Amino acid sequence: MLTHAEQTLSQTNQGEAVNQIRHLFQQTMNDDFQEAIERLSGRKVVAFISGNNLVPDVAAEVFVLDQPV
Repeated sequence: MLTHAEQTLSQTNQGEAVNQIRHLFQQTMNDDFQEAIERLSGRKVVAFISGNNLVPDVAAEVFVLDQPV
């Protein structure tokens, strides 16, 4: 879900900036995200895919594991 600041940026034709900021955040947090998933699942993350859509406001984080949980 978009934050209030992201909603404001999106409404003023700055949607691409919102996507760039979210992408930068996801890249920065990549190792922390993968470590958490590996600790919780007991499996190794072999791929992390992240995507955002502004309209509608939807985001998805997909972790591909080395074997079924």
